[in-house]
Amino acid sequence: MVDITSQLGDAILNALRRIPEDVRADIYVVSLYVYDEEDDPRRPTVTVGYNTVEQWKATAAQAWSSEEAKWNYAFWLQNELACFGETGSPSQRWVSAWIKGLGLWYSDAEEDADPDRTDELAWQITSRFVDACCEVVRRLHSSGDLKTIFGHTLPVLVHELEYDDEIAEQNEAANPPGTCAEFVDWIRAGC
Repeated sequence: MVDITSQLGDAILNALRRIPEDVRADIYVVSLYVYDEEDDPRRPTVTVGYNTVEQWKATAAQAWSSEEAKWNYAFWLQNELACFGETGSPSQRWVSAWIKGLGLWYSDAEEDADPDRTDELAWQITSRFVDACCEVVRRLHSSGDLKTIFGHTLPVLVHELEYDDEIAEQNEAANPPGTCAEFVDWIRAGC
């Protein structure tokens, strides 16, 4: 079976290493934005990016609060250092093979014939893909690679466009204790 955590971890690490040294000091958060390409759960994708203190301060007046500008992805740079799982890429083939290896793949015909069954499979694909992203975050922290690149510990957030308690909990579990406390507190305060 394909282990996408290794490929995903390598892709993220390589993307972060390409950030110019003079930019790294201003970065306070790394983003792993998870979504389904064309809303198809069989095509989970993660885009790697980051936000800077400069961007946070520049957008604070446009947000409801400074915390919203700091933690809401909508106000971030929207940069794309790497995209893992996108159509036509080698990583998309790895993701597809991984889903098939888990026994979760389904065809369009199966989806039409039994939407309840395939909805459950879709939920499992998403859940396991997010779990893989969180495992990669844990590895990046425990290996010391993030500290080597940025010179300090910073949160790596696995997220979607919307935030809820599940997003807060998965990031608390993925990052070292206290690393993403501000983000989690912001979510729990009602975003």
